[in-house]
Amino acid sequence: MNVASHPEMMGQGDRLRRREIGMERLELAVVQLEEAKRMIEKGRVPHLRLAYLLIDSVTELILHRVVQAELQLQGMLKKLLSVYEEGAAHGMPADPEQVASIEAQIVSKADLRNIDRNFDAKVGLLVRRNVLDEALGPVLEKLHKYRNEMYHRDKLRSEIIRPATLIYFDCACTVLESHREVVVTYPSSLGSEICRFTEGRPPRFDEAMDLPKRIAAQLRREVGLDLPQVRSALSAYLDARLDQMVEGLEFVEDNLGFPGLVRGDALRLVQANLAANPTLEQVRGRKYQYSKVDLELWRSRAAALEAIDDKHALVSEYAAIEDSFELLEEKIRDAALQVDYEVQFQIDVARGK
Repeated sequence: MNVASHPEMMGQGDRLRRREIGMERLELAVVQLEEAKRMIEKGRVPHLRLAYLLIDSVTELILHRVVQAELQLQGMLKKLLSVYEEGAAHGMPADPEQVASIEAQIVSKADLRNIDRNFDAKVGLLVRRNVLDEALGPVLEKLHKYRNEMYHRDKLRSEIIRPATLIYFDCACTVLESHREVVVTYPSSLGSEICRFTEGRPPRFDEAMDLPKRIAAQLRREVGLDLPQVRSALSAYLDARLDQMVEGLEFVEDNLGFPGLVRGDALRLVQANLAANPTLEQVRGRKYQYSKVDLELWRSRAAALEAIDDKHALVSEYAAIEDSFELLEEKIRDAALQVDYEVQFQIDVARGK
């Protein structure tokens, strides 16, 4: 029989192949999550770092697929809008609400380019379209920022690498739940990582539709997320960094060699524009972005993390605290390093080096 002469059979074959591809594409994500789980179970920092990078990679992969599914009707919507506009030009206007609804779904070329290239833009689109929960957005953005630090700048936050990895794994499972590809057929080439979720047999249609959610739920159970432990780790990490900021300011005040410095002056000096050689009184007389009140507020907010029971709210508040003080933290660190360099230089000079 010539299949080409029976379009309905070709259509059926194409649908089956697409569903096979759907299963194979789902397997790519599952294998990566399984490997990340294996690295988490090893528990050492090098393995947790690798797990983190794997989790970020699979999260962005799934986000890309879900975004593509969301945007697949862009061409059709643009053509439909053109038809409505042409009709209106000939005195046959369409329903304004329907036109507005179509316009709201059309994404500009510039935005499409940004979404294609940018992790945060993908998250933003899916949050706006209610595919992802709004509370998940800032969590994914912060965790992806950590990945960029880890991968591009070799910055490894070893104090919280485990809780951050566990949170990211949990978030990746949430993103996996939004995986919408229909999976019906069961290619024989699939590996054991995904076969264990289907009991070694082709899933029924109703099972296939729900398979990403079932996989995500089981992976969550297997990895686990001890929220009280995560809370304590994040709170302690922020608290330790605030301690370092205070210690850095005191180091500057004690070693700058500037007569008349008192506690609080260093906080002003690290924010002041010293290029114009202002006097100490001038530095003290100006207003700055950060004050002692901010340090106390950040300390209180860090302690209050212990009372947050929602995992996404916890990480969002953690991220907000960290983002609010990182600029000052960097200024203090740079100032302390410069003072320390000058102190060491003077010591070397005194020793005749």
